[in-house]
Amino acid sequence: AAPPASGTTVDLKVESSTDPVPLFAGPVDTAPHAVDGGDGSGPHPCAGAPGATPVPTATGALDDGLRAAGISWQGNWNPSFRDFFIERIGPHASTPPDDYWSLSVNGRFSSGGCLAQISDGDEVRFFYGPLFGAPPELSPTGAAGGASEGQGTGGGRAGTDAARKPAELRRLARGASRFLRHNDGPGSEWAELALALRGGQDPAGDAQLLAERLLDRFPSSASPDEVDSVAINAWALAVSGRYTAARRAANTVRAAQAPEGGFPVVRGGSPNAQSTGVALIALRVAGLGPRPSVSPGGPTPLDYLASLARRNGSIAYARGSALTPVWTTAQALLGLTSRVRLLDLDIAAAAG
Repeated sequence: AAPPASGTTVDLKVESSTDPVPLFAGPVDTAPHAVDGGDGSGPHPCAGAPGATPVPTATGALDDGLRAAGISWQGNWNPSFRDFFIERIGPHASTPPDDYWSLSVNGRFSSGGCLAQISDGDEVRFFYGPLFGAPPELSPTGAAGGASEGQGTGGGRAGTDAARKPAELRRLARGASRFLRHNDGPGSEWAELALALRGGQDPAGDAQLLAERLLDRFPSSASPDEVDSVAINAWALAVSGRYTAARRAANTVRAAQAPEGGFPVVRGGSPNAQSTGVALIALRVAGLGPRPSVSPGGPTPLDYLASLARRNGSIAYARGSALTPVWTTAQALLGLTSRVRLLDLDIAAAAG
């Protein structure tokens, strides 16, 4: 059949690492249209950037192709991201923390199917499994210090070994970067920011994440007990050149460190990788260094993150918990990023 008006024809492949043949493979004609992901929220715009001329998109092609083939799928609409998170295609549902649906267009990872414009002849691939089937960057026993997957170092000397092995920490960061390039989900905007900074790319557009969502809130609404808020406040202050104030905020963060080496959401709580990542940002940008410990020879924040590394490159939220792996891994990766790159943001320009 001829492509519909204002549409395009792409090569769509939908496959799982667990199946010998794709669920779907073949050409699909698609045009800009609203898409219903089956989550009960009804149809939503799925035709490129909001306010721009509607264009054919990867998720639009998925919807057209699967419906024509009689294959069901479900995506949960997120109004903040203006996109669907693909939860299930056919019999394969996302199963955290290791298996997800991810998208690539012409071999390049795409973080948003309703925002990913496609053109005639493009290869659109939805894949279920870990890292597009790529071998894990990290060893089966974890990233550093010999800690097993999802288990901590327990605060002994083994924990400090990770901080003394820069190569192991670089491997931890590479694994996290690879996971973020090939996975999508809540927190994908943090992943874009982390990957842009680590790649030395111009992060001006991603600086809006701080400018629009965070800068206006500080310092008036930042309670001293809220580690994440105070840490982001320190980052915003530092990139604005207010280093004395940034150091005060970072010292407040440092006082909240848990015995395990990581940081909690609220002072006195249990540590998690997400809060530890943003706490490390504050320590780095304020010039306090990334390796403080509660007691001499005890585990550091870097040790804590290393203890949560998983085989697929992601960093678990906490021991026994794999909440929002993209979001958690992205903020942990920011905590592993150098001070120079963390300060390479122009919040004032992004805020307009």
